[in-house]
Amino acid sequence: MKEILYVLLDKYAAHEMVFLSQAINDGEMGPRECPKYINKVVAHSMEPATSIGGTRTLPDYTFDTVPHEYAALVLIGGHGWRDDSLSDEVLPIVNDAIANSRIVGAICNAASWMAKQGFLNNIRHTGNGVQQLKLWGGDSYTGMSHYVNEQAVRDGNVVTANGSGYLEFAKELLLLLENDTQEMTERYYQFNKQGLVKLFSPRPRYTFNTIALFTTDNQKVVDFYCDIFGFETEWNGIDIDVEMHLGTSTNSGQALRILLFPRDAIEKMTQQRFTYPSGINGTMELSFDVPSFVDVDKEYERAVSMGAKPIMEPTTEPWGQRTCYVADPEGNLVEISSFDEQQ
Repeated sequence: MKEILYVLLDKYAAHEMVFLSQAINDGEMGPRECPKYINKVVAHSMEPATSIGGTRTLPDYTFDTVPHEYAALVLIGGHGWRDDSLSDEVLPIVNDAIANSRIVGAICNAASWMAKQGFLNNIRHTGNGVQQLKLWGGDSYTGMSHYVNEQAVRDGNVVTANGSGYLEFAKELLLLLENDTQEMTERYYQFNKQGLVKLFSPRPRYTFNTIALFTTDNQKVVDFYCDIFGFETEWNGIDIDVEMHLGTSTNSGQALRILLFPRDAIEKMTQQRFTYPSGINGTMELSFDVPSFVDVDKEYERAVSMGAKPIMEPTTEPWGQRTCYVADPEGNLVEISSFDEQQ
């Protein structure tokens, strides 16, 4: 049975290994009768390793007795990675793991240490912010262009994560290890990420999907929203339908998604003829928030300078909102506003 080795330095972050180690040893129906892997702990000595919370874990190996064969090497974060005298003892082990194409995981300060050693210079990775990686890595860290602002990132056999990405860290490693099917791993992740209440609450009858704009010229509208408001799209310039995104989905909300569809195409699809507003469209608006009053003025001037049709200059309303309006190439109203006078 192949082993997964968890490297624990003094004052390690216990929560960063819990979800991975549990999934290795426990299945959906309880303890695994024949687990695919076995969890083992590696530390500086055979004395108990102490976590940030004060709990202690008995090691199975020291840095000098690490077995030659194992499935994955997992570097658990914590304060000990700041101690060069301890962390440098890990360096030959990691070098050997990477040289032999073993799975390597590093989370939180362990990922920062990986940056310091130059291991992340040529692979996609994440950590506790690119600035911390630069601070830890100094001249040895040149992989800033490969940094990805995500909870956990997998590139080849290497998985990195920030200190709050322990669930995503576990998920990516479990997928690499093929500990379960992808569907089972996803269920495990969602169960722990969302919790019982959310997972088993009645679903709403409806959830909001998107806004669609009917166009006479998709390209003009795509250019308008991408250039001025920062939308992104993978539209090839040919397909009749366009999907644009602003931002990325997070725990606090979904990315804004807008669809574009030609007027003649929607009429053909529905076998209906429609009437459309001529000129400025007073039937709807798209509204965008900016951080402060100053930004309202700045973004208004920028939008107009880039071709947006001015409708209403920035104005502070009696209810405390500073707002302005422009129009897109199809005449749809676009509001830019803020309720924050000072940023």
